[in-house]
Amino acid sequence: MTGRFYRLVVCFTVILMIGICSQHWKASANSSDSIIKIFLDTKMLETKTPAKIKNGTTLVPVRAVFESLGMKVVWESKKQLLTVKDNEKTVTLVVGEKKATVNNQTITLQAATENIDGTLQVPLHLIGDATGAIVYWDPYVAEVSILTTKFIKDNNIDKVELDKEVKEYLDSKAREEAAKKKEDSKPKIPKKTATPVDLTKLNGMYTGFRDDFGGYECGGMCWDTYTFLPNKKVLIGPPANGGPETIDCKKEKCLTYSISKGQLKLSNGKSFPIQKSKKGYLMINKTTLDKVQPVPKGTVFNNKYTFIGYSGLIGVTPAARSWTYKLTLKANGTFELSGVTIGSLTANSNISTQTSHPGKVEKGKYKIQNNTITMTGSDGKVHKSLFFIHDSDVDDIQIGTRNYYVN
Repeated sequence: MTGRFYRLVVCFTVILMIGICSQHWKASANSSDSIIKIFLDTKMLETKTPAKIKNGTTLVPVRAVFESLGMKVVWESKKQLLTVKDNEKTVTLVVGEKKATVNNQTITLQAATENIDGTLQVPLHLIGDATGAIVYWDPYVAEVSILTTKFIKDNNIDKVELDKEVKEYLDSKAREEAAKKKEDSKPKIPKKTATPVDLTKLNGMYTGFRDDFGGYECGGMCWDTYTFLPNKKVLIGPPANGGPETIDCKKEKCLTYSISKGQLKLSNGKSFPIQKSKKGYLMINKTTLDKVQPVPKGTVFNNKYTFIGYSGLIGVTPAARSWTYKLTLKANGTFELSGVTIGSLTANSNISTQTSHPGKVEKGKYKIQNNTITMTGSDGKVHKSLFFIHDSDVDDIQIGTRNYYVN
């Protein structure tokens, strides 16, 4: 699975939205390709060359970052001199040197500016030193966060408090990593080695997440699902009645598709960028997708799971709210559910904020076969939905469009 320092900032800004961040950080940490992403305030910055880690120093593409901050970048190739300026600041640096000047004041760099893959990269801390922005590097989800002075001011962010929150997050992640190395007593499902995708022979279901800042589309995190079927057919979104094995194109909205010049062209007239990532994963519309594997027979689920969603920014956006669903799957094939009805739990559409039923607990029986979970409530009604395990971890499951995890 899928999230992040920028969510930490958002959660901090909205008076720490009661644990929502932890779900998304967990989701993000398992992204298939560890390409370092850069977030500027709350938006991901698109760069031709990603940030890099070299000898322990985080390097970022200088032109993309400074220009996104509204500064002019001038490159003098003969002198190997880079000048960055706006109305208040002038920054100069020479490729290969471990120093820079900001308004004629010398700053020592953690590493020299260098050309990587045809792009000049500078240490991340220079962005903060030169502009007053707050910068962070999250090694656990491979993300850089840059908070501009305007964003800090507009959201009344206290840097001391934010530093404290970030430190607590990093410390907790470090403890988690240390614990994982010592032991892991939970049931393990052998993880299959991912086979590089072949765009000429797509088959089966692929899914991946993308950020939904503000939670207006799908409650904070959107899951994109594509199931490729014989005869150049594809179903976009979760199947109506369970896993990919239940798809019937006579009843569902399957589309025909073709792939040409890096585009997935659909019979409804839409098209999306499609490619194979450097590590062999499928990418559609800039979202990295994992292939969904059937749940192995005999897999035991005996956990309490949580799903948290939100809409709007509490304390910032009018009518903002968050919601929590609790699901217990017991080893004896029974379940308990609170915060949402079974029908809404297994819904295969995007998140509705109107399905919460605080205090009400529903009970029933469940059965998981391949990638379908069948839940039968105490009233006898049967509900079926897509079900799979993220990263071979029974503590991290997907039901329809929602990601549930053991808190």
